[in-house]
Amino acid sequence: MFLRKLLRFMPRSALGRALGACNRGDFAAAAALLDDLLQATPQPASDVVLYACEAHLECAREREAAGDWNGALQSLERAAALRPQWADVHLGLGRAHEHLDQPQRACEAYQRALTANPRYFEARLSLARLLMQLEDRAGALRQLQEAAQSGPAYAAPQLAELVRGLPAAELGNASANTRWEALFTTLLAGPPSPVAAGLEVARQALRAGNDALAIHTLKGLLAQHPEFPDLHNLLGVAYDNEEMTDDAVEEFEIALRLNPDYVDARLNLGLALHERGRDAEAERHLRAVAEHGTGNELAHSVLGQIAARSGRR
Repeated sequence: MFLRKLLRFMPRSALGRALGACNRGDFAAAAALLDDLLQATPQPASDVVLYACEAHLECAREREAAGDWNGALQSLERAAALRPQWADVHLGLGRAHEHLDQPQRACEAYQRALTANPRYFEARLSLARLLMQLEDRAGALRQLQEAAQSGPAYAAPQLAELVRGLPAAELGNASANTRWEALFTTLLAGPPSPVAAGLEVARQALRAGNDALAIHTLKGLLAQHPEFPDLHNLLGVAYDNEEMTDDAVEEFEIALRLNPDYVDARLNLGLALHERGRDAEAERHLRAVAEHGTGNELAHSVLGQIAARSGRR
């Protein structure tokens, strides 16, 4: 969420403490707090489930970076239990199982990722590579042909080479395997993405409380990519942290014009409007968030504060 003002809206609550830990980048603490909250709530709101899943995913990334694949697998399995339809979770599970020398479980995880999202290029390519390593030529070829039909344009030359060469490939040949692996590595790396890199810089800056750096980075990205709603939403968050609430409201509104279904931007807009005392407008947005999916605990909390401030029961 990154909004430091969240603690005003959720004073001394378990969710407030968990979100504060997320904003600081202490994902292990956040995951533990959120798990405790989920266990204590028979029907938790959708935002609490989402925050818990994201905290466990971040824990998995940290453990993966540290080479702790058993720990990463544990975090990913918890994330999968919370959000079984998230393709990214199953892709991560596939990677963890591969590193732990569990190829059959890795194949199953990649297949679950593709069931959730049949156009998930990275998952299909990962499955094809693993099948080649297992010398399942027919299975690998099917996956590569699917990838060639729906994959990105930059990948077309390498995919064509793989599809042409696989039927006659010597899968047990060390030099051939090195060449195939190099092709897969190139494809999975993908083209450089300045937007993704810039977003990560901005997120790290927000976690560190360096809103000036976040604003500078996001404004630079928006000069090149003005149609990205995520950039506008994060810029709004950075402005809001700097007490530039009117600018924040404008950015959240732009994010929603670009993507009317952007729940995070709508929630942030409702919170910013509430901060400005524009409760009627804030209530409209917060009610939309509260009624989305199975509800939103933060939105319900602020709606209760609006009702109390207006004297309503």
